[in-house]
Amino acid sequence: MPERKNSSATTTAERDAGGFAAAARRAGQMEYDWNFAIVWDYRAVLLRGLLYTVMLAAITIVTSMILGLALALLRGSKVPFVYPVISTMISVVRAVPVLVLLVWMYYCLPIITGLKLEGFTTVVIALSIYSSAFFAEIFRGGIQSIDRGHIEAAQSVGMTRGQVFQRIVAPLAFQRIFPPLVNQCILVLKNTTLAGYVAVPELLYLGQQISVRTFRPLELLTVVAVLFVVTIVPLTLAAEYFEKKYREKYFR
Repeated sequence: MPERKNSSATTTAERDAGGFAAAARRAGQMEYDWNFAIVWDYRAVLLRGLLYTVMLAAITIVTSMILGLALALLRGSKVPFVYPVISTMISVVRAVPVLVLLVWMYYCLPIITGLKLEGFTTVVIALSIYSSAFFAEIFRGGIQSIDRGHIEAAQSVGMTRGQVFQRIVAPLAFQRIFPPLVNQCILVLKNTTLAGYVAVPELLYLGQQISVRTFRPLELLTVVAVLFVVTIVPLTLAAEYFEKKYREKYFR
């Protein structure tokens, strides 16, 4: 296995685990002296990590949604051999843990192909492949849930297959798949924390690096958790509001 410039990610994780364990033992043996002032000194670094995390998640979500929709449409194709190939590929990707896929692409793929990708690119590709399999199943379930009578009625008035999908299938399916779609997007955002295993400077990775310097892992872990909460909860509320307005506009 070739040596990579950020191969210290594993040892860093081990040191962080030891730091958390030591802090927990101290907290159990005596009253722990919480000190968030040290964390405040690194607020700019943590906010930069949060922005990096959101950007990474946004790129991955858009990419995996496009790929997932394509897979869902191909899986519904009547072309011979297309369905079993796509179905098998989706099943295999869903069966592989996302961390295994990420680490394999970062360390093993260069050995096999000679192609060396940057950590950020590797994370986007790995998370997009993994998430697209789940998005494909969400899209497929939404499309198949549409009553065949709606499609036949649209075709009877002269609509093309593209018009039927755009005007009938897509709006009805979107209403039904919206909640699981939002849930999957949130999972993508959470999965970005795995990027630290290849030393991509997302929020959790930077929090771990700061905890090594400050010996304050409990404070850092708490702040990282709070930052994820204040990011995900407003997005969830905004999605619920959008869903409500969408239903009022198209399904009154």
